[in-house]
Amino acid sequence: MFLYLFYLPTVDWNALLNLRISQAFAGVSLWYLLAVILTIIAFLASAYFLAKKSFSNQDRSPDPQDVRFQNVVLIIKVPKENEKEALAAEHMFASLHGILRATPDIQEHLSFEISSDEGGVAFHVAVPRHLQSFVEGQIYAQYPQAEVVDEGDYAEKVTTLENLSVTACQVVLSKQDFFPLKTFREFEVDPLSSITSSISNLRPGEKVWLQLLIRPVPDVWQESGHKYVELVRYGKPVTGRANFFGLFAGLQGLAKEFLEELLNVVAEIPKSFLGGADSAYRSSPPPKSSTLEDRPLKLSTGQEDMLESIEIKLSKMGFESMIRIFVISASSDFANGRLQSLVSSLGQFSGSVINSFVKKPMSDDPQQWLEDYRARLFPSYGGYILNTDELASIFHLPSISVETPAITWSRYRRGEPPLSLPIENCTYIGKTTFRNNLVKFGIRNDNDDRAKHMYLIGKTGTGKSTIFKNMILQDIQNNHGVGVMDPHGELIDQVLDMIPDSRVDDVVLFDPSDFSFPPALNMLELKSPEQKNLMASGLVAAFKARFDYSWGPRLEYLLNNAILTLLEVPGTTLLGITRLLTDMNYQKYILYQVKDQVMREFWDKEFKEMRGNQRLITEAIAPIQNKVGRFLSSSTIRNILGQPHSTIKFDEIMDTGKILLINLPVGKIGDDNASLLGSLIVSRLQFMAMQRINIPEEQRRPFYFYADEFQNFASGTFASILSEARKFKLCLHMTHQYTAQLSEEMVDAVFGNVGTIVSFSLGGPDAKIMASELTPVFDENDLISLEKYNMYVKLMIDGMASLPFSAVSLEPPDKKFYTGNREKVVDASRRKYGSDTAVVEDRISRWTSREFNLGMAVAEAKRRGDYVPPSDDLLDERESEPVPRKWQRPLNNVNKSFTPMRTGYKKF
Repeated sequence: MFLYLFYLPTVDWNALLNLRISQAFAGVSLWYLLAVILTIIAFLASAYFLAKKSFSNQDRSPDPQDVRFQNVVLIIKVPKENEKEALAAEHMFASLHGILRATPDIQEHLSFEISSDEGGVAFHVAVPRHLQSFVEGQIYAQYPQAEVVDEGDYAEKVTTLENLSVTACQVVLSKQDFFPLKTFREFEVDPLSSITSSISNLRPGEKVWLQLLIRPVPDVWQESGHKYVELVRYGKPVTGRANFFGLFAGLQGLAKEFLEELLNVVAEIPKSFLGGADSAYRSSPPPKSSTLEDRPLKLSTGQEDMLESIEIKLSKMGFESMIRIFVISASSDFANGRLQSLVSSLGQFSGSVINSFVKKPMSDDPQQWLEDYRARLFPSYGGYILNTDELASIFHLPSISVETPAITWSRYRRGEPPLSLPIENCTYIGKTTFRNNLVKFGIRNDNDDRAKHMYLIGKTGTGKSTIFKNMILQDIQNNHGVGVMDPHGELIDQVLDMIPDSRVDDVVLFDPSDFSFPPALNMLELKSPEQKNLMASGLVAAFKARFDYSWGPRLEYLLNNAILTLLEVPGTTLLGITRLLTDMNYQKYILYQVKDQVMREFWDKEFKEMRGNQRLITEAIAPIQNKVGRFLSSSTIRNILGQPHSTIKFDEIMDTGKILLINLPVGKIGDDNASLLGSLIVSRLQFMAMQRINIPEEQRRPFYFYADEFQNFASGTFASILSEARKFKLCLHMTHQYTAQLSEEMVDAVFGNVGTIVSFSLGGPDAKIMASELTPVFDENDLISLEKYNMYVKLMIDGMASLPFSAVSLEPPDKKFYTGNREKVVDASRRKYGSDTAVVEDRISRWTSREFNLGMAVAEAKRRGDYVPPSDDLLDERESEPVPRKWQRPLNNVNKSFTPMRTGYKKF
């Protein structure tokens, strides 16, 4: 106390008298009043002085056992093309200074870390959970393409240190902390390269960790630096540590410092009451000592540079910091070598006249080292001040200029979803992944977005069928009309397992592999003759898509005319195509019923000329026999397509909202059969959808059709559906694996008409094609590197395609949705739409063995009441065979006035 009184004569008592306290204490001795005031001021100054000392030196870290402050360890990844360098990290640290608390009792700290093992080099941040969102936001602000993920604490994976060599150290400053380190602004090459190179290429089991602990400090830490600069600039001796937060410089310095604090308290007390809790920590200009000369000395260039570098450091915000290094290896030599290598890499920030890093050994307790590292424990004796530039120089995320191998890069970019992302009243397809904000989204059901179709592409096993399963389940539960075509059978089986009780009777199962109960599907069945050209075009396109490798114009012409001819006659099936070309009696039977003169002339003239040239007719007919005949020779296909009356009616299925399940297992019915049958079904489906033209648009019920591996059924019909089916409310959802499976025409049709595009992981050629659809957000490398179930989505929203964004598919439907109704559904569908195989085969066998001829056609016309005399071309004796006697008698009474000419039917 006597030492403090030594400085009392230097106090400006006039300033104290300006408080006019005497007016409030009239009659009280002035010296007594001053003594009381000095006592109060001394007490306050002592408390304030000790608080500031304590603020610097005491352990202000939260208790690691306190659940409120427990850390979450995040891994940070950026794309390899990242161009953000250390300056971005400097801005990030400046923003993170915002976690500074107004009261100095507890201050959270962060830990920025670099870990390396045999898997590569990774970057992490450990942050109290309640600050996670804030810290992530600051990272994203500077690194928009960063991926910040909670993958657990890598340090927790080390379960034991037995039989391992462990070494560790702390890295501290060699001088007072207002002396700066060399920063990234002074490097031509990214300093991170040296750090990562020193810890790369580790052997299995070896680990090297660097931990940078930081916590913000108020802007009072610069005071000691400003004092030092002023003392040097004015030529005054600098004794002891000039750092205000350092050790005492001696009793005299302590007394002088105390007196200065006492006078500062006088000024700070009103500010504390009026200016808020943090006013005491606001920075102030460098103190002006009344004992210094008014004119500074002329310093050398080196001295000026040193002082300027100090002032630059003092101009930035500061963090109390500590660096900890931990190395694990089976070899002590390697562990020590790696430790020294990493410490040496930090030497690049050192300078002769500035600060430098030095190694500080730790205690001989490896287990405690590990526990302290895991706890991200800040030393109780505090750390040293590094500013934002220095922190960014030591820790920043790697850029494209860092060529260290095995850095853990972000494999693919994540894109921001649109603001208008549908999250209600939609069929859900996934969750967004941008910045780990998982928002469930889908395609709206209350407008035409789904009617503009959906296209999914990706390698096998990436998640396409999972999206289909989720969407199909939702459509079924929402009582929508649903169709599913599956070339493998697995998807159909899973859908059958999820049919709810309320929709068992809605299921129409078309399964050619169910050989015991084949359904009936006559591709030539028409409701109106005006539809025949459209139907014929679709059927020919289906055959052409399957046999394109050996297709020719003559084959197409002949097949088209054969189909058009059969479409004129009710009850005909595809079985009649080859018979029409080879059986002249059957041909006359059919042509008698054909009213189209163009078709009649074709058969009477063109085809007759072909028949006159054996070589020509053989070349014309053989391809159709080889292709169509081979297809229909399969009993499985024949039993379905050879029945004259369809039990499965696509128009009724769509209009009533039923569930159509088309199972075409390649392994059971063959690849060729599955593909051609699927193409024919798609053609039929499109044909029936277009008949909705007679239904008012607002009454057309949407029908959602899912085609898995649709390249197996992709004919020209698919291209037509994509461009025209929207208005008829036939909504396609298509998947396949790679674009080479499609023709160029089909690829153009897909990208030209599909509204929603979803891409999973792709190979190089497909990535190049899809990148043009997903630019500018994603590129080829992103598409190649996508992980399983991750996808890029270009979503149709209110009739407009959104910018591409990243997402992850929903989990496969839970077992709780499995109803166990499969057998019930199969049995119900068999009863409604199937027939006993023996009965079907008997009918087809009788048709095959029956001898058709002109007389039969005439007799049938007579019974129907629409008899007309056969034309001359049909009665040409040279082209006819005798009519069986059993068909002659009914014709005797046909028309007495009819006298056949040039015919071999003598009794006609």
